[in-house]
Amino acid sequence: MDVLIDTNILIDAAVNRIPFCNASEEILNLCSSNKINGFVSSRSFCDIFYILRKDVSVADRKDFIRTIRGYLGTVIITDPIIEKALDNNDITDFEDAIQYACADSVHADYIVTRNVKDYGNSVIKAVTPEDLLELLNH
Repeated sequence: MDVLIDTNILIDAAVNRIPFCNASEEILNLCSSNKINGFVSSRSFCDIFYILRKDVSVADRKDFIRTIRGYLGTVIITDPIIEKALDNNDITDFEDAIQYACADSVHADYIVTRNVKDYGNSVIKAVTPEDLLELLNH
């Protein structure tokens, strides 16, 4: 199974954000143990580094990014991905449209996010970490 992991899931795990961190960390553990194939948009690295600047040291942010890069594939945002996002009339938030186009480029089965509603009725189903864990247990 291939999944694109949204930035919010990575941030939940990075800062142990209660109550979201347990399921998010479990998803990352499944990726690191090769039970599922996880991908992340190249933009997520910049977002993580910036968003966590007030709570996490530079060294710790770099360590976190290095760690997840060890087991998550990086989807580079290319011109075709940007065009696909611009042409997407079903997802109104451009950042989410970029994430969707990244997921599509690696033929992801799911987008793992806490913002499921932002992906509307997209072809690639958006699921919460808890929903994905439940799917995997069946």
